[in-house]
Amino acid sequence: MSTTLLDRTPEPELESTPRKKPLLTFRGVCWIVMAIVVFLILYPLVRTALGMLGIGTDAAQLGQMWATFWQRSTLTMTVNTVLAVGIAGIGALAAGALFAWANERTDARLGFAARSLPLIPMFIPSIAAAVGWVFLASSNAGLLNVLIRNVLGTVGIEMTEGPLNIHSWPGLIFAYFLFLTPYAYLTISSGLQSLDPALEEASRSSGASAFTTFRRVTLPSLRPSLAASVLLIATMGFALFSIPLVIGTPAGIDVLPVEIVHMVAHEYPSNKAGALGLSIVVVAVVILCWMLQRRLVRSGGHATISGRGARSAALQLGRWRWPVRIAMLGFMALTAVLPLLGLIAVSLQSYWTANFSFSSLTLSNYESLFDNELVWGGLQNSVVLAAIGATAAIVAGALITMVVESRRSKVTQTLDGIVKIPATLTHIIIAVAFVVAFAGAPFYLVGTYAILMLAYVVLYIPQATFYSSAAYHQVGRQLTEASATSGAAAWTTFRRVLLPLMAPGLIAGWSLLFVLITGDITASSMLAGTHTPVVGFVILDLWTSGTYPRLAALGVLMTVVASIVVLTVMWLRDKLRLVL
Repeated sequence: MSTTLLDRTPEPELESTPRKKPLLTFRGVCWIVMAIVVFLILYPLVRTALGMLGIGTDAAQLGQMWATFWQRSTLTMTVNTVLAVGIAGIGALAAGALFAWANERTDARLGFAARSLPLIPMFIPSIAAAVGWVFLASSNAGLLNVLIRNVLGTVGIEMTEGPLNIHSWPGLIFAYFLFLTPYAYLTISSGLQSLDPALEEASRSSGASAFTTFRRVTLPSLRPSLAASVLLIATMGFALFSIPLVIGTPAGIDVLPVEIVHMVAHEYPSNKAGALGLSIVVVAVVILCWMLQRRLVRSGGHATISGRGARSAALQLGRWRWPVRIAMLGFMALTAVLPLLGLIAVSLQSYWTANFSFSSLTLSNYESLFDNELVWGGLQNSVVLAAIGATAAIVAGALITMVVESRRSKVTQTLDGIVKIPATLTHIIIAVAFVVAFAGAPFYLVGTYAILMLAYVVLYIPQATFYSSAAYHQVGRQLTEASATSGAAAWTTFRRVLLPLMAPGLIAGWSLLFVLITGDITASSMLAGTHTPVVGFVILDLWTSGTYPRLAALGVLMTVVASIVVLTVMWLRDKLRLVL
């Protein structure tokens, strides 16, 4: 039996078309964003540093810079700035440590109010808060002074002015103290949350009092947080422009930030050489504080933990519980409630007067805000720039975090350190650097929205990376590894896994950046103009022209806008957390 074998024609093989690789991968985009941010930080700072060293600067400008540096008035302004920031900073450090300890370790904590303590002052722009205190505590027409004088008059004590005077050294230091305390509180509170309370419990078990435990155990264990607070207070204090302008200048107290802004924004032509000369002093002080911080941290003596500490039972303060709570609530009132009431009271009057009358209340100042092209344009520009700037910064921060966290190396760590540089410098230095680098050739960005936007992003990119990094670490590495193992590309993993889980933290960061940008006064005063107005520039213009009721109305309106945006964003964040 024979078998016939049929030749089977083989089926033609299908040609596999290779998948085209995209010209630009997700990691490539992240690296490009990192490179752009690093350039925007380093280029103006290097240009400014070279100018301080006389490289690329003509002899006349170099001579003017050093002449300003060696002027006797520079020494006077330096001493004034150091005294104001130093005295207020010591008080802010003590109050911040006490409030943080009370909220994190005792039964005096205030719950939601405790979490809101660092954010409340941010709802009111610093210059609006300062103006609010001027309306309250001006020696002659201050509303609080009038109330006190009326009360004293009922017992036979007659006064024609005072007893409070915000335009004085005590008034200036008081305003600095209110501004700086939340920053100390925020840093020290974070340190306490990460600190294992076992050492404190052991101290109390051995018979030590609560105060002795706080002084001998808690404070030494918090040395890194205290050192970071010192650096932050010095950086923020030496950058503060609005409070010394509104409170210090009328009292004849001249400080460095006010003079630097005056040289750049109010002298014609702009005295950039003189501003660089004064900036040398500010940089030197910040470097000294940074060296002090490094020394304190390296000297040891602080507690470190390897894991997440368990929360201890709250320390019972007994009869001191409510006095401590009243002190914290009183601080909140001094920081936000009282100055806001002062702004509201003046904004409802036709002109600022000590004789407040309900029969003369008017909304004309609020109506004039919308009729005035400069004011209305500045308000719109600030909201738009803040929304775009906060979005750009938080997106850039998230992409930079992907670069740093995906591959730990000396290169990525160095780049991450460069991105954090603006957090260690004052806003004054950053703004001066942008004027030096981008106002003239080859960019010619002076008087444009572009220079404002770039400056805002650089100023607040460190905060954006802080929030994005914290949000990234809340996501378990197992999720990203599982996504990568299943074959998902980096962009898919970021879009479908990381971004939804990081969203609550990123949204919180966005709301903070929005408030900070809308309330910025230092960079805005030097980089904005009549053709590119923002709220900070407009408030300064209203203050200079003496239109106080309209200024008060704008301060109230900005506080309302910032509060609505932040509360709405926080509500959306909480809803998103419930969904996830």
